Amino acid sequence: MQTDNKKRIRTEKKELKEKIQRETLKRLYHKSEEEKATAIANKSGLSYIDLSMIPINAETVNSIPEEDALKANLAVVHKVGKKFQIAVVDPENYETKKLLEKLKKEGGINYSLVVVSMDGLKRAWSNYNFETVTEVFESQEMSLKKEDLTDFEKGINNIIELKKRISEIHTTEIFNIIIAGAIKTKSSDVHIEAGFDYIRLRYRIDGVLQDITKLPKKTHRIILSRVKMLSKMKLNVNDIPQDGHFDINLENTTINVRSSVLPSNFGESIVLRILCENSIKIQLDELGFNQYYLEKVEEQISKPTGMILTTGPTGSGKTTTLYSFVHRLNQPSIKIITLENPIEYRIDGVSQTEVGKEDGLSFIDGLKAVVRQDPDIIMVGEVRDPETAEIAMQAALTGHMVLSTLHTNDAAGAIPRLLHLKVDKHLISPAINVIIAQRLIRKLCEHCREEYFPAQETVKKIKNILSEIPKNDEIKTPDDIKVLYRSKGCSKCNFIGYSGRIGIFEIFTMTPNVEKIILGNISSSGILNAARQDGMISMQEDGILKALSGSTSLEEVIRVTGEIFKKK
Repeated sequence: MQTDNKKRIRTEKKELKEKIQRETLKRLYHKSEEEKATAIANKSGLSYIDLSMIPINAETVNSIPEEDALKANLAVVHKVGKKFQIAVVDPENYETKKLLEKLKKEGGINYSLVVVSMDGLKRAWSNYNFETVTEVFESQEMSLKKEDLTDFEKGINNIIELKKRISEIHTTEIFNIIIAGAIKTKSSDVHIEAGFDYIRLRYRIDGVLQDITKLPKKTHRIILSRVKMLSKMKLNVNDIPQDGHFDINLENTTINVRSSVLPSNFGESIVLRILCENSIKIQLDELGFNQYYLEKVEEQISKPTGMILTTGPTGSGKTTTLYSFVHRLNQPSIKIITLENPIEYRIDGVSQTEVGKEDGLSFIDGLKAVVRQDPDIIMVGEVRDPETAEIAMQAALTGHMVLSTLHTNDAAGAIPRLLHLKVDKHLISPAINVIIAQRLIRKLCEHCREEYFPAQETVKKIKNILSEIPKNDEIKTPDDIKVLYRSKGCSKCNFIGYSGRIGIFEIFTMTPNVEKIILGNISSSGILNAARQDGMISMQEDGILKALSGSTSLEEVIRVTGEIFKKK
């Protein structure tokens, strides 16, 4: 028995040693690929680019035929008109130089060159085989059961029929399939756009529009009528915008669909926003706050009075964050009233009032009335005018907690925005507890994300950015960067490479440093510097830290926040 155990242990040790050797060789191979590309770039006087960090679309890559690109070891990675940025592995390669000369002479193309690794070039070439979401569905045969959509009269077999049977099935079924496909893919919006001789169908999945298919032009009128009937719009009006909504009752939840119709040159454009109640039942620790920020937020929402502001452009997740706060605070001993335009999600135990409707209640009148309803917490959809700002501030100073949003690009910009709304600067610090700026970034699919080994030049630049993060024991930055992560695509994520989204944030509270700036010579840069001194990290830095942990990719951080290597 002992002999067998010793033999098994020796075998396991041998297998472990061989595994470590394989992984080491793999690491060295990949590392040498990027380092080799860096060396070639330096030798030729060109720039090196890590294509894992550069968003590339299929249309750009297809500017050069696939056969020519593969033969010449190059790819177009960016273009504006006839100005191309072309990625090459070796600028001195004969076939590469030959094709470049041909593009210049015969195509009138002006180009600049960048050097990439062969791994990076293959990543660009993968766009030649780009599959639309519909084509991916075809390979998966994603089924929908009849009972999944109980509000519709007929069941839907699968989304593939949207493309395969579009010309032969009843229009009601076409519309059902469109809606069902959006629900199955967790799309936030459906775009049905009229063209000259076809209808374009797109879904917004995790914040990015994806082409689904083209519908026959003849279906547009009937689909449009279906949308208008469900949404209670005027059927005989086609020259003005119209809005409406309808519900889809599923087994465990109700999905509200907000519909918008807009006249265009080839027919009315339709956009359907899919609002699922389950999507806002998110816990605070699921929003994406790092530990440092999570503790700050927990501390501020536990206060009985004061204002919490979330800022960012449309679609940055501000409302979801506020709903998450409301869910956390919602209990029998606390009265919460919301003023929303429109009410997108219903919350049990919360008094929700819709404002902003034509000939209805305004934000200002609604807020005045709410204060008289003895609330503990007031959620105002948006602070958008001086009077709303003043009433909200006064409510925060007189024993209420006020939750609201502002449209600013960053957290520091919220203060000048409030001053622009005529808020007395002496009220800002006493009234506001915390300001949160945010964006949403896509999460890498945990089933298929892949590691890769960046060039030292890339690592050096990332470390330079990390060195600017304010020193804080709660914010951990890695001492060494061995690997980065990138999207690949698999059946679990519809071959997109990403699945779901999380927030990236910057948060500051009203510390003495910030208050001093507000009461003095106010500027966004001054407020930012004061907040940085108190430990605030930027949204971009938060995104980079999430990329280093494997939650997302640097490519995605760049897409959402802009170029990350501009600073020297």
